Amino acid sequence: MCSRHSPKKEADYSVALNCEKQDNQENTFAEFAQMEDFSQLSFRSLRLFVAVVDQGSFSEVARREAISPSSISRVIQQMEQALQTQLLYRNTRAVSPTESGLLLAHHARQVLEQLEQAMRGLQEQELEPSGLVRINAPVVFGQRHIAPWLHELCACYPKVHIELMQTDDFIDPLHDATDLLIRIGVMADSSLQSRTLGHQHFKLAASPAYLARAGVPASPKALAQHSCLVFKGFAGSQRWFFRQPDAGWEPYNLRGVLTSNNAETLTQAAIDGIGLVVFPTWLIGDALHDGRLISVLEEYQVSTSLEAQTISAVYPNGKKTSVKVRAVIDFLLEKFGNEEWGSHPNWP
Repeated sequence: MCSRHSPKKEADYSVALNCEKQDNQENTFAEFAQMEDFSQLSFRSLRLFVAVVDQGSFSEVARREAISPSSISRVIQQMEQALQTQLLYRNTRAVSPTESGLLLAHHARQVLEQLEQAMRGLQEQELEPSGLVRINAPVVFGQRHIAPWLHELCACYPKVHIELMQTDDFIDPLHDATDLLIRIGVMADSSLQSRTLGHQHFKLAASPAYLARAGVPASPKALAQHSCLVFKGFAGSQRWFFRQPDAGWEPYNLRGVLTSNNAETLTQAAIDGIGLVVFPTWLIGDALHDGRLISVLEEYQVSTSLEAQTISAVYPNGKKTSVKVRAVIDFLLEKFGNEEWGSHPNWP
């Protein structure tokens, strides 16, 4: 008497076979993952292997790739040696994948597709600036001269996301996750690249009320009898240097009545008539323009350093600057120029 399986038993048996097959595939993949020698599994070898599985022929793939069938066969053999398993059944008419070969081909297709997507993404970035650009700028400079241009920058490059961090602390772009640093002062670090946005120039200034009360200093020596407002940064209190044409810089003694590490505070104090300040034109240019401050000792040049100071866009010294960073630098150069600070039409 012939025995028959019930439909339920046949279904259970089918499920059991599928589960066993899935377990075998997972075990095979786990064996792949435990292999240590993947030196032969290059993207090219994976691409050739998938092509052989799809075409079922070494010769057809060799014709398309313009290489010999023996070269492709050698690549597959190296892969089998690296994985310590047979990937293809070979005969005189065709090749077909083993169970391990089918599993590898399945995952290799996913890897190759992800690689292709990544390459397309990189090509698109080369064509159009996109992605995050981290900018760091001094607090006051960022407020006065970076923030007002952000709306236009974002409109020009809608796929670029700007992260603007403002601090007066010293920032090292090589270690502080910054793509672009606006640095003001003397540039000396050769491990960084920089583009000059402008040259920093200083003015000695006071309010009309202060000058009416204390008088206009006739020379830098007279500052010893005036109330001076002195900026104090991480390098210490600011020094004031003066020189006339064709002469050297000379420091002069100050009578500091107010010292602060905040430039806005000292600027406001000068406007309120407390004393004289020495600040760059990018900071007090608007107050000079509208008459809240008046520049004095115009026959002298004034500075806080013996060396020339610049406003620069600084970035790490890599082999190739990304398209998105170059786009932001070019935008800033277009807006600010490389001219005398205060003479450019976009500056006070």
